[in-house]
Amino acid sequence: MSTSSERKDQEESPRQGSPLPPPGQQFRMPLALLRANTAYLFVIALVAVGAVLRLTGGIFIPFVIALLLSFVFAPVVSTLVKYRVPRFLAITAVLALFLFLGYLVVLVLYSTVHSLLREFPKYQMRFTALLREAIEQYNLPADIVSQLEITRTVGNAIISFSGNFMAFISGFMVVIIFLLFLLVEKPYVRKKMELALGNETRRRLNRVLAHINSQIARYLAIKILVSSITAVIVYVLFTIIKVDFPLIWAIMTFLFNFIPSIGSVAITFITGVFAVIQFFPDWSPILATIIGMSITQFTIGNVVDPKMLGDRLNLSPVVILLSLLLWGWLWGPAGLFLAVPLTVVIKIVLEHIPGLEPFGILMGTGNFAPRRVRQGRKRPGTSPP
Repeated sequence: MSTSSERKDQEESPRQGSPLPPPGQQFRMPLALLRANTAYLFVIALVAVGAVLRLTGGIFIPFVIALLLSFVFAPVVSTLVKYRVPRFLAITAVLALFLFLGYLVVLVLYSTVHSLLREFPKYQMRFTALLREAIEQYNLPADIVSQLEITRTVGNAIISFSGNFMAFISGFMVVIIFLLFLLVEKPYVRKKMELALGNETRRRLNRVLAHINSQIARYLAIKILVSSITAVIVYVLFTIIKVDFPLIWAIMTFLFNFIPSIGSVAITFITGVFAVIQFFPDWSPILATIIGMSITQFTIGNVVDPKMLGDRLNLSPVVILLSLLLWGWLWGPAGLFLAVPLTVVIKIVLEHIPGLEPFGILMGTGNFAPRRVRQGRKRPGTSPP
C-alpha cells in the first residue's frame, strides 16, 4: 500500500509543484504568455535596431531613399517592359530621366544659393535695422541684438545649409547606384522566395510586400504630384508679388510638403519672415505673401491632399507626430522626410506578425469597420473571410 501511494504522490507532484509536463507529453506555452514574450522581444529588438540605425545613418539613409524610390519607378519599368522594351534599357531610361531632373534641380539650387549668399549682407543690414526700430518702438533692452546673436545664428545656418547641400550632392549618386541594383534585382525576388521559403510563409510574405508596395507607391506618387502643384503655385504667386528668389522658395515648398503638418507651417513662417525683411514698411506685399501662402497650404493640405490620398495610410495623427520626432532624432532632416513612409512600412509589418497585431491596430486611426463594409460591398457574391 505504501509503495503504491508513494508512486501516486510522485506522479502527481510534478503536476502540482513543477511546471514540467508529465513524461511523454510536450510542454505548451499559454497563448497569452507567448504573445507577451513576443512583445518583449519586439521591444528589445526595436531598441537595438534604433541604436544601429542612429549609428549607421550615413549608410542606411541612401539605401532607404533608393528603396522608396524603387516603389515609384518599378511600375514605370514594368510598363515599358510590357511594351517589349528590354528591361535593362527601360531601367537605364528611367534612371537617366531621374538623373537629368536631379541635375537640373541641383544646378538651380546651386546658382540660387550662391545668389542668396551674395545678397546676404543686404538682408542682414535690413534685418538689423528692423530689429533696432522694434527696440526703440517697444522699449526693449538695447543689447538684445548682441544677446540673441541672430546674425551669427543665421550665418551659421546658411553655412550649414551649404554643407548639407554638398553632402546631398555626394549622396545623390549613392542613391542612384542603390536604385539601379534594386530595379535590376526586382524580377528575381519572387523566384528566390519560392526556393527559400515554404508555401505558407511565402504567401504571407507576398501579401505583406504587395501591401507595402501599393501603399508606399500610391503615397509617394500622390505626394510628388501634390507637392509639385503647390510649388508651381508658390512660384507663380511669388513672381507676381516680386518676392526675391521665387524658384528657391518653390523648391523648398516642394520639399517641406513631405513633412506632414509641421512642414507647411514652417515654410509659411519662413517665407513670411523673409517678406517682412524684404518689403517692410510696405505691408501690401507682406500681407499678400503671408495670405497667399497660407491659403495655398490650407487648400492643398486640407482639401486636395486628403481628397487624393483618402484614409488609405490609416495612420493616427499622434503616431505621425511621434514618428517625426523619432526619425528626426535618428536621422536628422532626412528622417523628417522619410518618417511617414517608414512608419507605414512598420505598421503593415506589425499587422501581419502574430502577437504584434495590437501594435499595428493602435497605430491606425481606428476606421477599420467602414473599410471592411466598403470592401464587402464591392464583392456582394462572396462570403466574408
